[in-house]
Amino acid sequence: MGAILYLVLPPSMIHGTPMISFLSELALKIGGYALILTLTVGIPISVFRLSEAHRFTKIVSQSLLLSVVSLVVAAGIGIAVVLVFKPVPLPLVSQSGTVQTLDPLELILAIFPTSIFDVFSVSAKWFLPIGLFALFFGLALSHDPVMSRPILPVLDVISRASYLINFFISEILGILLIPISLYLFLNLRNTGIPSEYRSVLLFVLILTVFLIFVLFPLVYRILGGKSNPYILLYAMSGPLLTAAASGSIFISSATALRHVSESLGIKRDTNAVVFPLVLVGGRVGSVIIVACSFIAMFLSYSRNNPTAGQIILLLALLPLSVTVGASALRSDIIVMLSLVCVLFGQGFQNGASLLVPIALPLSICATILDTAWLMFSLSIIAELNGQRSVKKARNFI
Repeated sequence: MGAILYLVLPPSMIHGTPMISFLSELALKIGGYALILTLTVGIPISVFRLSEAHRFTKIVSQSLLLSVVSLVVAAGIGIAVVLVFKPVPLPLVSQSGTVQTLDPLELILAIFPTSIFDVFSVSAKWFLPIGLFALFFGLALSHDPVMSRPILPVLDVISRASYLINFFISEILGILLIPISLYLFLNLRNTGIPSEYRSVLLFVLILTVFLIFVLFPLVYRILGGKSNPYILLYAMSGPLLTAAASGSIFISSATALRHVSESLGIKRDTNAVVFPLVLVGGRVGSVIIVACSFIAMFLSYSRNNPTAGQIILLLALLPLSVTVGASALRSDIIVMLSLVCVLFGQGFQNGASLLVPIALPLSICATILDTAWLMFSLSIIAELNGQRSVKKARNFI
């Protein structure tokens, strides 16, 4: 519907209006309205239940291992494919002005504030502090299960109520996506794609399709996935389309919360613990796109390939920068890329500005890949631990 409205807009509105921008921003906020609450409240009770069942350590260890390894491998893939295929160099002209970046030290201070109540006040910007608080709270409850049981029904009620709010929002998602997708189309039209960037953008689009339909399904099967990966992709179609229409992991994750339960059949406790972990620490798609962007920028500045030492440094900086950016949930590719450039230094501190003209399509590709890998990785962990009930395609929502 957003695309149709874009096509029929009168010439006077073709560049957008303040009202379209306002409605888009409002719809994005509504789409993720209950996400932080649903994720946060679900963690303590699920940690308690998994600890009682002696599954918590195994599930979290597997999730952390999968996230760390996948991020490093993704960084290697992003670096390697650009070095092998070498798209056309980017023009060395900045069209951006100042590029926003994040401060990792600010995140560390936010995780351990002066008062524990401060984690709630920073949750509008950072999810990681309140997520870790919920984890610690759940571990504290599981330490003394007898005394903790009276509070569990309260947490359960809040968790279910927040899930129902998110459920309702997912029901009206089609309406919310109208102004979001319309604003997205207008932004793509207004920014345009300079001819010098089309080679890089085409390269990223082809890579995105290859990852979703070839590499991710293959990795899923290799790591022990038992279902047909393309049936899983069909089950993921709702969140994937939301990611493509919005370019926001914030709203696509809110939609995915319902799909992983009702379409993929992942049990509630496993989902509540693994979902936020992968959402922050398993953003494989963003790592690949940021890695591709950085190497494309590097080759535009330098005639030589990065040295072995620089590549090893990038294999550490790329996952770190994306994880810091993902901790804010709303960060886009340029913010993550800017952080990589600042940490890498060596004269590349302002390199992210070269990618600003195609920042929006790059962010859309990264969001689609992040959403796909989120649901594949959840399925892998759940199946390895017997926490997934396989559903037939006709029962998908």
